[in-house]
Amino acid sequence: MKRSELPSQKKYRENHPSVSFRLKKGDKARLDAIVRVTGKTLSQFITEFIYDKMEPYEEMTELRCGIIDYSNWVDRLEKEEKFTLPCSVCGKPMKFSSNDSNWKTEVYPVLRRSFAKWMHIACERK
Repeated sequence: MKRSELPSQKKYRENHPSVSFRLKKGDKARLDAIVRVTGKTLSQFITEFIYDKMEPYEEMTELRCGIIDYSNWVDRLEKEEKFTLPCSVCGKPMKFSSNDSNWKTEVYPVLRRSFAKWMHIACERK
């Protein structure tokens, strides 16, 4: 037996109809990035677009710059090697990054020596 809607739910759905459409994955990701930069919900963004409350050229220029900055930031983070270890004295986290000046000379050589015998589970079976 299907549960019936409450009168308030029915009224809400009548006054706030659902809208749905399909996008390619790349287009959806781009839309999400644009909306995220505005700090608005998708519903608020689309509503402002419908009522011409946003100035498209200025808004899009700001959004484009924000998206480019966001994409560059994500690219940098994906390329950066990083890890965290607790301090041996106070226990607070120490953060290590491949962007640190001593990464190649001090940190990475120690890591290589420490993990020299570690391997993937699949490699271990060979």
